[in-house]
Amino acid sequence: MTMINDKPAILVVDDDLTNIQVGIRMLKDVDDYQMIFATSGEQALERVKEHDFDLILLDILMQPMDGFEVCRRLKADKATHHIPVVFLTARTDSDSLIQGFELGGVDYVTKPFNAHELCARVKTHLELKRYHDRDIEETQREIILMMSAVCEFKSVETGQHINRVAEISALLARLAGCSGQLCQEIRWAAAMHDVGKVAIPDAILHKPARLTPQEFEIIKTHTVYGHDILRHSTRQLLRCAAVIAHQHHEHWDGSGYPQGLSGEEIDLRGRIVIIADVFDALLQKRAYKHAWSYDEVLDYMRERRGTEFDPRLLDLFFAHINEVVEIEERLKDVIVHHPKDA
Repeated sequence: MTMINDKPAILVVDDDLTNIQVGIRMLKDVDDYQMIFATSGEQALERVKEHDFDLILLDILMQPMDGFEVCRRLKADKATHHIPVVFLTARTDSDSLIQGFELGGVDYVTKPFNAHELCARVKTHLELKRYHDRDIEETQREIILMMSAVCEFKSVETGQHINRVAEISALLARLAGCSGQLCQEIRWAAAMHDVGKVAIPDAILHKPARLTPQEFEIIKTHTVYGHDILRHSTRQLLRCAAVIAHQHHEHWDGSGYPQGLSGEEIDLRGRIVIIADVFDALLQKRAYKHAWSYDEVLDYMRERRGTEFDPRLLDLFFAHINEVVEIEERLKDVIVHHPKDA
């Protein structure tokens, strides 16, 4: 599913193109909405698989699938049950109104449309959804912060690694042309990229030496564990985090893990976090390695352009390396020296 852009996205469903044109014209006269239409119930169900919508304006009297059946299917699907549905109809009998509300519709607009009524109802329901989404996002962010804290506690030497990867990922997403909303999703979700390490034994996670091949195979499973922890959520932010947790060790040439994906088979969000994660991890001292210099890290990444890293994204990364370094310096690990016992 793709985000359309940062404008409110409305799907208008009616088997009469004239009604669609009238409704779209009325709404576009008062606000800059992103409008998409469908001329049948079947087409509407396909549209919601392709895009994220903030509101659906749904005609009732359509054939062969009427609006009530479309609404029933939308509300039965975890991916679409949260989208508010406003029915468009010339029917105002109480039985129809009750049936619509029982199926999960939030309102009715009667035909022929009154411009003031249509625009006012659409604006009201978009505002209600915005408040609802904001509350959900805040809850998801709280969950992410708590789970990130658990991950950081589990791997105590990572310090500010989580925050640096999140900030660099958001920067790279913006440079790659992602919408403001998607950039924020990536920023928060990237903080969860290593959440699967909670399932890795401490003896392996903190081993102060090179891992054996068998131990490395166990480390690699943190991508699968992270995905399994997050993948069952229906919330956009946590679904984004599931993708990143699963794919942040895939390589452009297919040599990564756990799936061996290559090129654009790897989700853009995963390709972004791969770059941010490797860059920051190599700069930091670990129990099993010394801290690399900026020059060493950048040389390593240049050598792996088109093998480990997406070439286009890596070019953007290098073109804005000063901004990346600013994030690194601003979020440096703070080393606390405790006084010796007297």
